Amino acid sequence: MKHWTDIKLPIPNWINTWTTGIQETFPEVEQRMALTIDLARINLKYGGGPFGAAVFNKRTGELIAPGVNWVIPGKSSLLHAEVMALALAEQTLGSYELASHGSFELVTSVEPCCQCLGVLVWTGVASVVCGACSEDAEAIGFNEGPRPLDWEQELVRRGISVTREVMRPQAVEVLQSYIGEIYNVNPKNLS
Repeated sequence: MKHWTDIKLPIPNWINTWTTGIQETFPEVEQRMALTIDLARINLKYGGGPFGAAVFNKRTGELIAPGVNWVIPGKSSLLHAEVMALALAEQTLGSYELASHGSFELVTSVEPCCQCLGVLVWTGVASVVCGACSEDAEAIGFNEGPRPLDWEQELVRRGISVTREVMRPQAVEVLQSYIGEIYNVNPKNLS
């Protein structure tokens, strides 16, 4: 008989090693985005998807929790980078309502898909910063799901600020390297 309480969020082992070697605060949004793009790039080396995300203290830039797309290795469609980062942040802070602990920012290498949008609305983050656009992920075959056309305005209406296309070329490069690995082509030929 299965014991449902034994189910845990499968975190890639390499993340714990990776976090020991990085700085603790990232005061600039570009530093935060560079970190999430680096997460996505490293995740590819371990068999994960080309997506990275992290939750930061918006005021201090302290890294609260990283996340990567671990859908295939973790055998769960829930394991998107944003979901993992938000879940780990909630566990780290001991609450499903992040706003009760301060002002937090989700930084993601690619705009959130429909699943990740749904999750982030309920977490209490104050802002979302995105690298690549959904169209960039769809261009290499990812299905972003039925996202509302006005997703950005809906988040703003809910008090969540949105910044898009931060370091987009670098984020797109990781997406293209993923498709290049799958089809064994030079990513520069995909542009």
